[in-house]
Amino acid sequence: MVYPWQQFQWQKVQQQKSGAKLPHALLMIGPQGLGKLDFALNLANSLLCSTPDTQGHACGECVTCKLVDAGTHPDLYILQGEERGKTIKVDDVRQLSAKLNLTSQYGGYQVALIVDAHDMNINASNSLLKTLEEPPVDTVLILVSSNPEKLPVTVRSRCQVINFNIPETQMALSWLEDQNIQQAGALLNLAHGAPLLAVGLQQDNLLEHHKQLINALLGVAKNQSVIEQAEQLHKLPLGYLLNWLFDWVQDLIKLHQCGDPVKLVHIAQQSELKQLVTRSSLPGLYDYLDQLIKNKQLQSIPLNTQLLWEDLLLSWYKTLKRA
Repeated sequence: MVYPWQQFQWQKVQQQKSGAKLPHALLMIGPQGLGKLDFALNLANSLLCSTPDTQGHACGECVTCKLVDAGTHPDLYILQGEERGKTIKVDDVRQLSAKLNLTSQYGGYQVALIVDAHDMNINASNSLLKTLEEPPVDTVLILVSSNPEKLPVTVRSRCQVINFNIPETQMALSWLEDQNIQQAGALLNLAHGAPLLAVGLQQDNLLEHHKQLINALLGVAKNQSVIEQAEQLHKLPLGYLLNWLFDWVQDLIKLHQCGDPVKLVHIAQQSELKQLVTRSSLPGLYDYLDQLIKNKQLQSIPLNTQLLWEDLLLSWYKTLKRA
C-alpha cells in the first residue's frame, strides 16, 4: 500500500513513468518509520506489473505480481546486509551489477532495490558508480536510506532524490486510529511523528517499558535506590530507553530555554518536567546529554547494562543534586 503521506511522491513518480522520464536511479530518504521501503517495493511491483491500474498501482493478479509476492521474480533484485546495520560488501554489488547487465527475462524493466544503501562500504559504493553512470536499458535502481549523509556524494549526485517527511499530526493520528492503535497521541510523540514507528511501539508493548524508565527517573529524583532502579531497567531494550532518556533531557533543556509553550516529546509528563526544571541547570543537563551520546555510541559493543544504568542513574541524581 501507499500511505496517505506518500501520495505526492507516488503521483510524481507515476507522472515521470507515464511521460517516459523516469530516472534510472532513485534515492528515497527520510526518517525511519515513514514506510520508504514499502513505497520502494510498491514502485518496483508497479514497474514490473503487466496491468497496473490508472494510478499506477500493481494489479496483484497477473503472473508478474504473483512472482513478486512470492519473492521469485527474475527481474527484481533486492540487495541488503545480512542483518540490519551490517555492511553491504563490494562483492554483493558486483554480483548485482552483473545480473543487471543480463537481458530482462520478461521483456520489461529490471529493478534493483538496495535496502539501507548507507550500509554499503566505500568499495561497494564505488563499484555501484559504474552502473549508475552507465545503466543498462530499462533498468531502475532504487536506493533506500534513513542516513543518506553516509552515502558518498558521487552516489547521491547520480540519483534523483525523493524526500519523505514527517506527516502532519492530524493525518498521522487519523491513520493510526484507522489501524486501531490505542494511545495514538502518546505513541506518535515518542516516535517523533513517524506513524510506523508508533505502530511498532504498540506492537512490542514498549509503552510499558517507557513508563518504567520514567518511573525510575522520577524515583531517583526522590532519593530512591539507584541500584534497585537499575535492576529494573537493565532487562529492557537498551536502544529504545537511551533514545527516550535523550528525549527526556532535551525536553528539560527546551523548558529551561523556552518555557511554555514548547513542543515536548513527553507532553504527558509536562508537570513532572516543570518541577525538575527547578532542580536542574542547563550546564548540568548538557553535561548529562554528552554522557548519553557517548553511551549511545557504545551500543554496538557488548555492555554490562546493569553497570551502565547504575552509572546513568547516579549521574542523573548528581545532575539534580548539583543544581
